Amino acid sequence: MPRVNFVKRARKDNPVVKKGESYYWWKFRFGPKQYSKTYPKRSQLTQSSFLSQLYDLEDELEKSIGEATTTEELQEIVEGMKGDIEQLTYEVQESLENMPEHLQDSSDSGMMLQERIDSLESWHSELENIDFEPDDPHDPDFEMEDHVESIKEQILESNPGMS
Repeated sequence: MPRVNFVKRARKDNPVVKKGESYYWWKFRFGPKQYSKTYPKRSQLTQSSFLSQLYDLEDELEKSIGEATTTEELQEIVEGMKGDIEQLTYEVQESLENMPEHLQDSSDSGMMLQERIDSLESWHSELENIDFEPDDPHDPDFEMEDHVESIKEQILESNPGMS
């Protein structure tokens, strides 16, 4: 990952800010400078298409989960996330299948792609196994807010931590 630099006051105009404004910049090896008024997201600080998509998925999941207040909203979020994970898994499988057969099982790249596939499938399976229904909603001690928080924790813990 490149180092992110913060500039308090721009000495001259650049593609993002006018002279005197603050901004962030970073640069990949052999690439142009990248500019932003706000601190860059993790997905902007990698050149890996897979990691960029994964980081966006994780960040979007955390944001959506934080805003959700009902089990129905959480179910919708999980269903959308499962679709996104399936799409990313498909793309990684395509990359693996496009490799020569003798490299798929024996090369570092082939093994890395297979590990990514396995991790994504595990994440999908964990999300699939989340139970959104309360055990006993008629229990006098039952609190819907606690149930929603419990589901949020399960969703966030489902990610196998590939990043």
